[in-house]
Amino acid sequence: MTSVAITASRQPRLVMARALALCLAAAALLSALACRVASHLLWNWTPSLPLGIYWLSPGRPVAVGTLVAFPVPPGVQDLVRERKYLPRRALLIKPVVALSNDRVCTDGGTLVVNGSVLGAVPTEDSAQRPLPHAAGCGLLPEGQVFLASRYPKSFDSRTFGPVSLTQIRGTVTPLWTY
Repeated sequence: MTSVAITASRQPRLVMARALALCLAAAALLSALACRVASHLLWNWTPSLPLGIYWLSPGRPVAVGTLVAFPVPPGVQDLVRERKYLPRRALLIKPVVALSNDRVCTDGGTLVVNGSVLGAVPTEDSAQRPLPHAAGCGLLPEGQVFLASRYPKSFDSRTFGPVSLTQIRGTVTPLWTY
């Protein structure tokens, strides 16, 4: 009878151990899934686009009108850090206004793409501090995109110039905005 008593007392422990292992496996799976989903979510808190949550889709084709996400270009990283425009490692979200071989002109303080006026080229930020700004006219080189928002003070290609397609992390779709 002693062996029956030992087996009976181990059985609840075995059930508990299996339940615990199942719970831990489920928690690990949910955690991995949450991380995967979170890696596609972007929060826009700048006024150049509607505020809210956006979905990042890497590898999708880029076209005029598409929203894209990309890191702050190297030529303006120090400016962004000094003026605290964005948190470290933040991605910018901007619409594509021109692709390779489109004619882009920023002379005279106005952005013109293929003959269409898209807006002013900002020379100051909202605190009236000077901004670098793109100046010139010509065909956009192969592998480059020009990114600009309709918001007049947008920090975009009018400030830092064209962006290489290799810098684009993916296309972006609004999920919830206000």
